[in-house]
This record gives sequence, C-alpha cells and structure tokens, in this order.
Amino acid sequence: MRKSNDIPLYIIPIQEDGFHVFLELKVNGTKVFMLLDTGASRTVFDLETIKSIHKGIDLEENEDNATGLGTNSVKNFAAVIKKLEIGKIKLTDYEAGIIDLSHVNSSYKKIDIPAIAGVFGSDLLVAFNAVIDYKDKVLKLDKR
Repeated sequence: MRKSNDIPLYIIPIQEDGFHVFLELKVNGTKVFMLLDTGASRTVFDLETIKSIHKGIDLEENEDNATGLGTNSVKNFAAVIKKLEIGKIKLTDYEAGIIDLSHVNSSYKKIDIPAIAGVFGSDLLVAFNAVIDYKDKVLKLDKR
C-alpha cells in the first residue's frame, strides 16, 4: 500500500542484465525525470535543464572538477534551487550541484530512455532515511 510520501520508481532495463532506477520530482513546479543513484554522494542537476527551469539561477563554479557518471572530470557548479518537491516533501533554498549531463542524455537517447534532469543522490537519501522497495517500485522517504 503506497503512502503519501512514497515516490513511484521507474525501473528500466539497461542492456541484458542491468537496470537503472528513475523517479520524478519537481523543480520550481516543473516535473523532472531523475536517475536514482545510491552511489552518488550528492544530488546534481543538468546544467542546461536547470537553466531552462530556473531562470536567472546564480551558478557558482566549484574549483574541483566532479568525477563519475562516465567521465573523468567535468566542470561543476553550486546553485540554490528555490523550490524542490519530492512527493509531499518540499524543500526551499536547496543547495544543489550542477553539471553538464549531456553525455549521459546522449547515451540514454540511443537506447530510447528519456533524458534526465539530474541524479538523485545519497545526500537526500540519507537525509530522509530512504528505503528503496524494488517489489512495490517505490522510494520510501521519512518526512521531517
């Protein structure tokens, strides 16, 4: 039985024996598709997507390049998302990482998977005591 703070998951097969897990959330009222990645240390958003959703966002460049997501290093930025909604959980002034995910979206396009607006990472998973329920295809989050 799904509770109001259970987020539906989309479990999509990748190649013959793997899966990627996705969820939807809202950024400033706009629904976005995100990759759920328990190995990502923090949640990040795609540079071009966030610029189009969050007009006039102030991007502060980080000196250290980000690693992971199929690339050795990529410029990354920090920015404040005014409103982030994860199901019934509403966060304001959320400090997020911003990186160029065009290489990920290019790969997804080749295998008919929708583009992602970002990667939902462990910062939020830990903060809300997340439980991934693969059987019921939901992400269970504790509201605070």
